[in-house]
This record gives sequence, C-alpha cells and structure tokens, in this order.
Amino acid sequence: MSHTEASAIKEELARLDLSMPPRQDDLETSKVTIVDTKDVVVSMLGALAPAKRTSNSVFVDMEGVNLSRHGSISLMQLYVPESKDIFIVDIHTLGAQAFVIPGHQDNTLKSVLESREIQKYFFDVRNDADALYALFEIRLAHVVDVQLLELASRTGSKHVLRGLAACVEQEQVLTDAAASRWKKTKEEGPKLFNPKLGGSYEVFNIRPLPQCLVDYCVGDVQHLPALSDIYQCRLDDHWKEQVRVETERRLTESRKPNYQPKGKKKVLGPRKWAFPSKSPGKQPKSLWDKPQKESSADVSHSDTVRTTVDEGRLRLQPVDFVRQGARSRKGKGSHQSVKPRPDGPVAGMTAEQDWALCDKDCGWCGHCGDGVL
Repeated sequence: MSHTEASAIKEELARLDLSMPPRQDDLETSKVTIVDTKDVVVSMLGALAPAKRTSNSVFVDMEGVNLSRHGSISLMQLYVPESKDIFIVDIHTLGAQAFVIPGHQDNTLKSVLESREIQKYFFDVRNDADALYALFEIRLAHVVDVQLLELASRTGSKHVLRGLAACVEQEQVLTDAAASRWKKTKEEGPKLFNPKLGGSYEVFNIRPLPQCLVDYCVGDVQHLPALSDIYQCRLDDHWKEQVRVETERRLTESRKPNYQPKGKKKVLGPRKWAFPSKSPGKQPKSLWDKPQKESSADVSHSDTVRTTVDEGRLRLQPVDFVRQGARSRKGKGSHQSVKPRPDGPVAGMTAEQDWALCDKDCGWCGHCGDGVL
C-alpha cells in the first residue's frame, strides 16, 4: 500500500465517528407490559433482578399530575435494554403497594430504585426524585442523569440545559422514518395532557390508558440508552466525575424542604460548568455574581437568553438587569422587562409563554429559557 493510499484511508477513518451507535428504527419494537397487578409486579421484578442480566442498568421515567411533592405519580416507565422490555407501572392503580410487593428473590421496586448495584438512568431526575421521596419515602441511589451527560459532553456553552426532544433530534439517533413517527407521538401526547393545549394531566389516570399515551411513555425511555452511550463516549474521566457529583447534588437538593419543583432557574446548568475556571482552584466571577446597582425592589433580573448561530460564541447569553417595565437599549432592538404576578403569568408574557406551566419534558419551544419574548 502506497503512502498516498494509507493517508487517504486515515483521513476517511478520521471522518467516521466509530463511537456512535447505529441509528435506530422504532419498528424494532420493544415488548411493552402494563404493570397493574401483583402478579405482573412479581414478573417485572424477576426481569429486573441483577443476577439474570449482563448489565445492571435500567432507564426510568415518570408521568403524573403536577409531578412533584405537591402532586402525584401516575406512571413509572422502566426500560431494560438487554431484553427490550419496557414496563409501565400503574402507580395510580397500585398505589404504595407497587413499591413494596416482593419478588421471588425478595426484591421490591423500592429496593431496585434505592439499590447501589443497579444503575438508574433518568433524563432530568430532579422532580422524579422529589416526588418519590416526598410521596413514598424512596431515596434514589446510583443515578445517572442523561441531561447532565449531554451538557457535559458539549464543546461550546454549558449555560442552558437541553430538553429530551432536542437531544433526540440533535444526535439523530433515529432513522428518518422513525424520527418522524417519534416526533408525531411527542406532539400528539401533549394535546391530551398539556393544559396550554386544552388537555389535562388527569388523563394519565384514565384506565385503560389511551394507546397514544402508552406510545408517549415508551418514547420517553426507549432512546435514552443510545443517547447515554453517545454522550459518555465523548467524556473523559474528569467530566464523568463532574456528572456524578452534580447528579448527587440534584438528588440531595430534591429532598430538601425548600426545594422548588418549578422555576426559571431550572433551565440553567451548573454555574461552574457555564463559567469554568481558567486555572485549577480559581473560579472567575460569573454573571450570577454581577453586583446589582439598584435595589432589589427597583430591579428585576431576567434569565433572558439570546441565541446565536455562531458556535464559537456563547449560544445563550444572559441579559443585563433592567428596571421593571423599562426597555433595554443594548444590542439590536429592545426588550421589555417582565413583572411577576402573584396569580398568573408574568406581565408582558402570555399564558402560552409562562415558564411556570412547563413540565420537565420540554425542549420544543425553548421559551423556558426566555424571561422576555
């Protein structure tokens, strides 16, 4: 082989990302089981037993009415990639018994979730952990937050978090046909449960569960393994440890009495990730530390972000402090600040743009990152 031919092959290999998993087709369907009786719970626990599996990883998501300590859990989805089993546990029907019914090996769903031998993958674990701890006294352990994996794997700005839908689209884990079907499912589901679209989260408590919601629940966990593989291949040991530490911090925060399930700041990534230190042990002042020249009564800080297509710059940049009702004169155009209302959306924003109505499975419109529109 000539030197020229060898160089050409080397260049071609360099263009290939061999760490990327093959694009998936959702027609290679998983086996979906609705877990709503004691016998089915026992069967599920047998499939989750570590001794029967080559990998100790389970991918988890939850649905509910105001999913948090202030609401309820309706469903819990658990995906076992090796067997392609997806279990949708009917928490609404089984209640607390769903977590304590023993399997043949005396394991329970509670013990699985709290086990340090079984790794649980969530996409944004915060409100799920909050609901499990507050409502059923379950302390999640050995968790990997795929949302944080994505943030850590970025080469650009790590300022604003990304939603699941944006991740699936960005990484192109599905074939074109599968992506079209998945997107349609993710658009049809919210029409039933999203109050902004005329739906109600109570629909998750309707039995039998509508097939479109079954498909929606499946879509929330089915592609998490591919995403987690992609992101972890991009991380070195340092960032893997940062993800572990930040995930533990999320779990700890979710158990605190003052934890807030909703809020604009939840769209922001860890401060140290957004503004990393240039030298070890020294953290530069970030925009969060910018001193206010006005009193808190006269100033409202918006987490407004501006988007740029220039990958070399911050994709999402916080704006400066603006007086309530005033307009910022910096940059092109002007943006009016927002005023909080005690009983509804903030002033200057319609109900459709109110961040307080967003649930954790966002990522479609990006309005949760916009304090002002």
